Amino acid sequence: MKIVNLSQRSEQWLEWRKGGITATDACILLNRSPYKTEWRLWAEKTGYAREVDLSLNPLVRQGVENEDKARRAFEEKYNDILLPVCVESVQYPLFRASLDGLRGNGEPAELKCPSETVWNDVCSELKNSKAYQLYYPQVQHQLLVTGAKQGWLVFYRNGQLKEFVITRDEPMIKEIVAKGTIFWKRVTERKEPEKDPKRDLFIPQGKEVNEWIYEAEQYRLYDAEIKQLEDRLQALKDKRQPHLDKMKSLMGEYFHADYCGVMITKYKAAGRVNYQKLLEEKGSNIKPEDLNSYREETSERYRVTVTGSVNPRYIQDEEVLAPLNDVSLEVESAYF
Repeated sequence: MKIVNLSQRSEQWLEWRKGGITATDACILLNRSPYKTEWRLWAEKTGYAREVDLSLNPLVRQGVENEDKARRAFEEKYNDILLPVCVESVQYPLFRASLDGLRGNGEPAELKCPSETVWNDVCSELKNSKAYQLYYPQVQHQLLVTGAKQGWLVFYRNGQLKEFVITRDEPMIKEIVAKGTIFWKRVTERKEPEKDPKRDLFIPQGKEVNEWIYEAEQYRLYDAEIKQLEDRLQALKDKRQPHLDKMKSLMGEYFHADYCGVMITKYKAAGRVNYQKLLEEKGSNIKPEDLNSYREETSERYRVTVTGSVNPRYIQDEEVLAPLNDVSLEVESAYF
């Protein structure tokens, strides 16, 4: 292997990674990555698309921040030094790797600082865990580049280590070389790999371009109008609310009102039952009478209806109806 003098995560390092096939690319080329397709990798390598910046992702940040702790824990356990270095294959210079650690005997170590969920899965499922299966090709790629007979996949969390010794998988290494070589030919010739319709981005081609542009512009036009109307609608609702609040106040303790074309009905809504707490505390010994002990307080609700008449239903007293004689059913609007 050839050691390349680069500072990891520097601009020069990013360019170096872009100029070849790295260990993190291996699982993508073998179609094992749930995060990125071969087309997306091709788009990033050719400059067709920009690589997504994951530096602010909490899980990514957690991994970066704990990498040194994981390295020290491994070094103390095995009385060895892990050197974070960039390396290239002598036989296949296209293939390269940014090693989290290179042991004194030339064995690569890949360090992972997973979330609690992933950590628990690794500890219980071991080699059958999703994380092990995902990063296994990454270590095989590192064995290809370094020429080592075995490498290490190391998981670290809260001072604990879970290590796996991974020996060379020659069939997989040959597959990485074969698929990587074909892939890089596509990169240099800017020939797109086949897209995955379920995961890759649709981009219109040929006559579809103008068709899409027309439909998109029309959609945006109507969408802007709809948003203006929605804003206006919300403004009207905000103006309407104080008048409803005043009528509710005038009702006092009454549950029903019907006057001047507005009917208001107040009702009590039973509170929701906290079933999670109920199950935690009662288990399978739940009785019907237990529900009310775990029910939230009853709340007041109102149903408001604009009726088809300003007169209250079934009321015919002239004194009650007299103030409504000059009230029009058609309300004057200040909007139109």
